[in-house]
Amino acid sequence: MHDDDRAVRVQLQSADPAHELPPVSPTWLDHRMEQIMTTQPTITTVTEKEPRPIFRRWMPVVGVAATLAIAAAIVVPLALGSPEPSVEALKAPLGGGLASGSCIVLAPETVAAQEQAFAATVMQIQGDTVVLEVTERFGGDVADRVEVTQVDALTSDFSGVPFEVGQSYLVGALDGTITGCGVTGPDSAELRAVYDTAFPG
Repeated sequence: MHDDDRAVRVQLQSADPAHELPPVSPTWLDHRMEQIMTTQPTITTVTEKEPRPIFRRWMPVVGVAATLAIAAAIVVPLALGSPEPSVEALKAPLGGGLASGSCIVLAPETVAAQEQAFAATVMQIQGDTVVLEVTERFGGDVADRVEVTQVDALTSDFSGVPFEVGQSYLVGALDGTITGCGVTGPDSAELRAVYDTAFPG
């Protein structure tokens, strides 16, 4: 061994923090090595975090879709427009629809004999034309709106009914002509009772 090698060894030994400790016995060293070789390593299992539910990502999309569906349900009918109401014309009563000046006491049988019977409200009067909005049907096929010529109070025998805007009426008709003599008149409690008796249920 050269002098340089000894110098290096001495320097290394002086740098060793355990150089002053006594040497380990071979028996203890063998025992420690056996422990190291026989001890099972500890394996730490890392549990992955559960992924977020997928439906949460879709919730905003579902909400937007529902909003669009509701909007479409409102906007589409407005854009297309509601269907046009059906309209028919009825003739005004001539001489009350019965023998002129010979109106008899109104009976439910007379009302029940009408081909058309309905309740309506006067929407408007344009010139001599009265536009009735049908609100209830008792008998026969009746359009959504009925147009009739206004009764002239000066030339009629007063068996007909002059209509007024905004007022409600009960109307009976035969052969396309409104029946007078009390069959058609303002929707009063008395006339309504006759119609209810004529058209029960």
